[in-house]
Amino acid sequence: MRSWFGDLKVFRTINSPDRISSVDIFRSLAIIPVVLYHFNYTLYLGNLGVDLFFVISGLLIGGLLTRQFRNNDPIHFRKFFLQRGFKIWPSYYFFLLVGGVLVYIMYRHSAPDELMSRQNLASYIFFYRNYTIGDKEWSFGHTWSLCVEEFFYLLLPLLYILSQRAGRYKKGILVGFVLGLIFAGIIFKVLAVRNDPKADTYFATHMRIDALAWGVLLSLIIAYSNLYRSFKYKYLLFIAGAVLLVVSIKFYFYTGSVFYKKVVFRSGVPACFFLMLAGLYYTDFSRLKPLSFIAYFSYNWYLWHPIFSISFTNLFGKGLVGAFVYALFTFCIAVAVTIVIEEPFLRWRKQIIK
Repeated sequence: MRSWFGDLKVFRTINSPDRISSVDIFRSLAIIPVVLYHFNYTLYLGNLGVDLFFVISGLLIGGLLTRQFRNNDPIHFRKFFLQRGFKIWPSYYFFLLVGGVLVYIMYRHSAPDELMSRQNLASYIFFYRNYTIGDKEWSFGHTWSLCVEEFFYLLLPLLYILSQRAGRYKKGILVGFVLGLIFAGIIFKVLAVRNDPKADTYFATHMRIDALAWGVLLSLIIAYSNLYRSFKYKYLLFIAGAVLLVVSIKFYFYTGSVFYKKVVFRSGVPACFFLMLAGLYYTDFSRLKPLSFIAYFSYNWYLWHPIFSISFTNLFGKGLVGAFVYALFTFCIAVAVTIVIEEPFLRWRKQIIK
């Protein structure tokens, strides 16, 4: 039995010497608050875990491209996009199909607004739901963040390819592109709120692109900055980011400023996570295997957990018992879907994309 468990991909992956354990820890600390937040808003501001996910995604995807960029390996847009697609699409479309059936069975009488409408189907399939999101279909509304990331997977490799063609100035141009994305994300939020205080700065891709770009910037710093690698007190960056995050949240509760909540706070939180990740990136957390285990299944856990929130609230109440059973049940689904859907497609990816 122990040998069989040891052969599971999750254990081979989290025990790999090439695995960055600190990123796993941050990923697990991102998904847990999000899951609890979606259980009757049990953890207020738990949705900030999505901001952390964005920074981590930027770091990981930027890291893949940065390694090719630094080694002067050609970056192929089609290959990169398909590689990401084999990771994202199978689980995502399986969720839309099977999750849609389950939501119909569970809520067609008690909560019909949870059902996916035909007019919104295209926005889910083609990843632009974040521009059409509303109060209805809450069970599927969380997929807005995948729409943000999918657009980013289209844009980012193009910036790397363009920078590669700039010769000896390529590194500076790439850094300029990334800083430009951070600046653009902030400016878009500023302009939106200045034009209309009721404007949404949460869901739209162009409003959240700065969070992903912070992660890409960190991947460049890790690859190119000797000063960062040699800095002995990196943990001070984590402390600075954590303190700023706590202060930002504290002020969020006390201020009535729309500009702060929709622009400053929304722009500042990813910057705090950037500092926190930078501070602990090289720290060894390999002993915290349970958190690495959670991180491995975090994508499918993120996909599946919201659709059961209402039913588990009705069955077990809104307290800690209900939250625990809900989290455990949805995590088990994530494990099953990862093993049955995601992992086979990743194996086929290696055979198809070379």
